Amino acid sequence: MAKDLQSKQSRQPGEDSSPDARQPLDWMTRWVGILLPALVFILSSLLTYELWRDARNNAELALQSNFEFQTRETMRRIEQRMLAYEQVLRGVVALFASSDQVERNEFGNYVGRLQIELSYPGIQGIGFAELVPANRKPVHVDMIRKEGFPGYDIQPQVEGRDLHAPIVYIEPFYGDNLRAFGYDMYSEPQRRAAMDLARDSGKAALSGKVTLVQEGATTGRPGFLMYLPVYRNGVSIETIRERREALIGWVYAPFRMDDLMVGLQDEQARDLDLEIYDGSAIVQEQRMYDAILDIDADASNGNLNSIGILDIAQHMWTVAMTSTPGFVQRFDQDRSPLIIRGGLSIALLLTLLTWLLLDDRARSLQSAEQAMRLALYDTMTGLPNRKLVSERLGRSLIDARRARTRVGLMFLDLDRFKPVNDDFGHAVGDLLLREVANRLQHCKRESDTAARLGGDEFVVLLPRVDSDEGALVVAHKILQALEQPFDIAGHTFHISASIGVAFYPDHGTDEKSLMKNADAAMYDAKKNGRNGVSVYQADTAAS
Repeated sequence: MAKDLQSKQSRQPGEDSSPDARQPLDWMTRWVGILLPALVFILSSLLTYELWRDARNNAELALQSNFEFQTRETMRRIEQRMLAYEQVLRGVVALFASSDQVERNEFGNYVGRLQIELSYPGIQGIGFAELVPANRKPVHVDMIRKEGFPGYDIQPQVEGRDLHAPIVYIEPFYGDNLRAFGYDMYSEPQRRAAMDLARDSGKAALSGKVTLVQEGATTGRPGFLMYLPVYRNGVSIETIRERREALIGWVYAPFRMDDLMVGLQDEQARDLDLEIYDGSAIVQEQRMYDAILDIDADASNGNLNSIGILDIAQHMWTVAMTSTPGFVQRFDQDRSPLIIRGGLSIALLLTLLTWLLLDDRARSLQSAEQAMRLALYDTMTGLPNRKLVSERLGRSLIDARRARTRVGLMFLDLDRFKPVNDDFGHAVGDLLLREVANRLQHCKRESDTAARLGGDEFVVLLPRVDSDEGALVVAHKILQALEQPFDIAGHTFHISASIGVAFYPDHGTDEKSLMKNADAAMYDAKKNGRNGVSVYQADTAAS
């Protein structure tokens, strides 16, 4: 190009065509050829760095957001499970409210039907503790022994107390639960505090961290209990005093904390360490559950951390969660290394293209590429045009015949689009069509093709359809996307679409018949009230 320019200049009148006169021009051309590509590379590299930094920040925000969602979801699951267990106990309270005297076999039959071992993880049983004044203790013991338990007694034996709360019913009544029979829960401070709270409030109350009587001599398995008060029928319980006078005992459920947490964290949260502490602070002695013993959830170890408070049945739990390397690997959306590699590659490519653009041949290649795009793509929306979608439909039909698969074709026509053009002008209408095309691109699968035929008519090609339902899912997804308001040029528009669907080979074996039948199905959708999907039927075309 430099030689052409020099030859043209040498033919201008009055110009000196000697080598000395051409040297400044040659020098400038050489430096432009060096500096311009270098400048492009530097600017592209700076842009790559900014994109890399933004991608890194976005990845960290996305990871933090995912972690926060998983922590909220886990805490919600704990709350829901405990509310469900509270409802179970309320059902047992209702059993007492429906009868003046609940017999042992009646209690056992009711709890047995609940199938707590299968349906309620963590519950070791459901029981009833009777309030026994000290002066009635001998009568109470004698009555239980006469029921067929000659060895029954209130344990532990503590003299000088005015009230006892022995467990008289416990189901299932075998195994470790036998140790709890006759246990005086009023003898232990954590249990008594929760029982008194339930009695005075009339609501469910949770105990602090305890070792269940069912554990026997074993230690190290934290547990807790939930209580609901049982009052005499037909008396007022409006005030605390009335509740205390009307109390006959408590329905309760003992829980092992590690059994309660089985299956609570879903697949997405399996790489999070979950720790639960009794009370409103993290105290190691009050730790009730630790999903991963090797990780300290409340430590500042560079991982994502969260500490929250759960208020369950008038009792506080502190929930600490932290991410593990496995969580980061599964949910890290950091694309910054890819951006660095891709950005530098693009920078080099742009540098090369810049150098090529200094040559006429690069301009010719660019012109040819633009001409090809104009021939195959809609200039307004950037979607494939009728010619390109026709070629892809033809290839899809050939592949479908060879593989004996099905092809889906959707013919889409916008509803209420004409008033937009008429009332707001074609410029606004064109912007609306571009946004429609953008939403179509987000609704289709990667292998599908969304194309614009012209006007407000679009086509979606599904080159492989496993079932009618799968294609209809895509169609309804499109309808839902187009039902959302369009904010265009300061105006909000509400449009919809009528979609006709035809399948190869059910509704046609060539491009022409599929297009025709999908179009007929679309008009059938319009007849049926618009904003709907219609699959081609033989009587559709006839009508």
